[in-house]
Amino acid sequence: MAAEPLIARLVRGAVGGLVSGMIFAGVTMWFASTQPPGKADMPLHMIASIVQGGKPAIMAGATSAGVGLAVHVVLSMVFGVVFALIVPMLRTNGTIAMVATVYGGLLYVVNFWLLSPLLFPVFQDANQPFELFAHLVFGTVLGFFFYGSGTRRQEGFLSIGPATHAAPR
Repeated sequence: MAAEPLIARLVRGAVGGLVSGMIFAGVTMWFASTQPPGKADMPLHMIASIVQGGKPAIMAGATSAGVGLAVHVVLSMVFGVVFALIVPMLRTNGTIAMVATVYGGLLYVVNFWLLSPLLFPVFQDANQPFELFAHLVFGTVLGFFFYGSGTRRQEGFLSIGPATHAAPR
C-alpha cells in the first residue's frame, strides 16, 4: 500500500494539532477558573507573555488573551506537524496511541523543564501535575488524527477480536 502523501500528512498534523490544542486550551482555562483567583483567561495571558514581555508584562496587565490564543494555535499546529513527520515510522494504531501520548509528555518536559526555567519563568507558576495531564491529553487526542492513515489504512480502529491475517512463520 502506498504511503500517505507528505502534504496530506502535514495537513492532518496541523488540523490534529489545532483541535488538540483547542481541547487543551479549553481544559486548561476551565482548570484555571477553578483555582484562586479564578481567572479562566490566565493561561492565555501566560502564553502571550512568550511574545509580549514575560512575567513583567503579565504583572503590568500588558498581555492579551487574543495574542495568547494566537500563539497557542500556532504552536499547537506546529507540534501537530512535527508529530506528522514521525508517523510513517509507526506501523499500528496502537503504536500511534502510545507514541502520541508519550509525545505529549515530551512536549511537557521540553516546555516546562527545559525552556521555561531558562526563557519563560512565568510558566513555573502553573500547576505542574495538571500541565503534565493536559499535555498527555494533547498528545493522545493528536494521535487519533492519524488512526487509519498511511500503512494503517486497512487496520481497524480498535484491535479487538481475532486477527484477520495469519502470523508469519
